[in-house]
Amino acid sequence: MPYTTYAIGDVHGRADLLTPLLNAIAREADASGSEPRVLFLGDIIDRGPSSRRALDLVCHTLERWPRSRLIRGNHDAYFLDFMTSDAVDEARFEKWLLRLGGYETLESYGLLTEGEISETAAAFRGNFARHVQVLRESVPIIVDDRFAYVHAGVDPSRPIAEQDPKVMMMIREPFLEFEGELSHIVVHGHTPTSTCLPETRRTRIGIDTWAYASGRLTCLAVSADQRILHFLFAVSSNGRVEVTREAADELAYERCEN
Repeated sequence: MPYTTYAIGDVHGRADLLTPLLNAIAREADASGSEPRVLFLGDIIDRGPSSRRALDLVCHTLERWPRSRLIRGNHDAYFLDFMTSDAVDEARFEKWLLRLGGYETLESYGLLTEGEISETAAAFRGNFARHVQVLRESVPIIVDDRFAYVHAGVDPSRPIAEQDPKVMMMIREPFLEFEGELSHIVVHGHTPTSTCLPETRRTRIGIDTWAYASGRLTCLAVSADQRILHFLFAVSSNGRVEVTREAADELAYERCEN
């Protein structure tokens, strides 16, 4: 059965935005009579206040709509590494905790009272086995006929099938300013857009709209034939979250028709 793909940008602990966004996707799916495919583009956790709840929502979505996938972001990878490694680099852990939003993540899990890193990790593994499983099963990229979905981007000098998973989690340049041809339109997050709105270029669509700070979480919807695009925005204002729908800009339509 044909399905619409919904790619969701970096959540960073903003479960308050993710909940109504997923509800809006469900309403669109019900109206169309088809099951959606939700692709989370990574960085579900860190910085925002509700990482635990956000990852709960991801788990629920993967179970509800089995075509859905979590694409691993660098923040998800940090967390998984710290919580599952036999030996953790304490300096790196401290950087994650204090500078990259890890403190907020551990607070959301109620793990700040744990002592050593090993005790914190053991408590996480013991109490949140499903979260560990989902993080471990996350993938580096999803490739369709016209679109490739990834966390950060791709190395423009290499074919899509030969990309390095670490690069796909971390790259900024030379991907962001690449003006040549790519085999696919790359839908990505990782680098917040300067306007906190989606950024559509000839070879890429950036949908990290700085949700944890801007209060705007963005989703790109791609029709089953991959020719009709629209955006869903969950926006927080004055203590309320509203979800709006807008057509993607003309450049995206033009590129899809080529």
